[in-house]
Amino acid sequence: MYPVSGSVKTVHFRTILFNAILLNKRYLLIWYTICFLKDKEITLSNRNHMKTVFLIITMLCLGLSGMAQNNEKKEFERKYSALTQEVANARKQKDYKKAEKLNWEKLKLYQGLPQQLQENTKNITGLVYYDLACYQALQGKKKAALKNFEKAFNSGWNDYNHAKGDSDIDNLRKEKKYLEIMAKMRLDSDYLYILQQAEGYNRTETKPICYNESVTDTLPRFTYMNPNDSNLVQLRKHFNLDSIAGSGDEISKIKNLLYWVHNIVPHDGNSRNPEERNTIAMVELCKKENRGVNCRMMAQMLNECYLAMGFKSRFITCMPKVMINDCHVINAVYSNTLDKWLWMDPTFNAYVTDEKGNLLGIGEVRERLRNNQPVVLNEDANWNNKNKQTKEYYLDYYMAKNLYYVTCPLQSEYNAETNYPGKKWPMYISLVPEGYSSNGKPGATAYDSHNDSYFWQSPYQE
Repeated sequence: MYPVSGSVKTVHFRTILFNAILLNKRYLLIWYTICFLKDKEITLSNRNHMKTVFLIITMLCLGLSGMAQNNEKKEFERKYSALTQEVANARKQKDYKKAEKLNWEKLKLYQGLPQQLQENTKNITGLVYYDLACYQALQGKKKAALKNFEKAFNSGWNDYNHAKGDSDIDNLRKEKKYLEIMAKMRLDSDYLYILQQAEGYNRTETKPICYNESVTDTLPRFTYMNPNDSNLVQLRKHFNLDSIAGSGDEISKIKNLLYWVHNIVPHDGNSRNPEERNTIAMVELCKKENRGVNCRMMAQMLNECYLAMGFKSRFITCMPKVMINDCHVINAVYSNTLDKWLWMDPTFNAYVTDEKGNLLGIGEVRERLRNNQPVVLNEDANWNNKNKQTKEYYLDYYMAKNLYYVTCPLQSEYNAETNYPGKKWPMYISLVPEGYSSNGKPGATAYDSHNDSYFWQSPYQE
């Protein structure tokens, strides 16, 4: 069955999944639009001002029209949660017949919802069909189990790795229909397999693919802010970064700054990005409002700290082949002693080595995953000092999903994504495998390149 209780990690995932399914997407659309305007990511001209205002009013009206269904939604949530608990109790008693019956009741409950609420909660059907398949398989009802397993997949449930390891459906493994469904599911959600099927890079490429007016015949240069910049000097003094980095060797300083950012603010992937996106402002905001920031903001904080301490660094957005639920943002910092880029992830306090303990960079980790070579996650990798991370989840699953292509600004600087008067928005470049295009995503991406040697060049290269 699909997990409904157990570890902190499982409960956290279930809560997020359930809330995401039940969330009215209209309100989400309104919220994102307001944030979009508030962050000043567009400039309203007199010509299109009324058009934009009308769009917002229309979306607000659409959202308000759903308020009449709020009581029905709450009642559905209450009954659905109660049935889920009953299913868990039946499972503990190994009463799989009762568990199956209760799941049919969950499906009937969903089917009794108004059309709009059904649309907003439609992912529930895939979960219920999968659980039905599990409890039917446990009763030896293979034909019915296979039918509902297929319905689960057709309803959007496609967790390949979970299905592959779920002992509830072990007696279906050799069935032709099961193998057919799993083969389809693998193409959607076996992220390591998807990464391994990606085409390679092209190190002979000398001209990027352009997505805006900034056409160039040469691959653009990466630049890194000088540590003597007044903002970086202020940052270094404000937090006494020299003391935080310590007096050890270069690698110990790099790790100490990683640990500090990981611990100074909590990670909250659901938080709204602050208007002022620099380390000093974000730390003060998190303390004042008792809040966290998302992975992108944490990576920008660590990037500024590295730049302030004289390291060449970038924050790297790691992207899936197809956007499903999220991407992830980490850091690449250049080690002069090792003459290479290193993987540092402040969200999970994570770095990666090979089997001999040699630190690896993002490009190296990606290639090792593609070639089934050993990668080792540091023992103290964790989320918010609560949930320990494992190599199997963090690298083989989560980052395998998010390493299909990577993107970063060409300019590594303080306040990289803060909007202020006169600010020129940074240009972005994506490293993509051959045969794939980012299509100018996310947002302001200006270029694609298939040349990994260029993308991961030494910052000291002439």
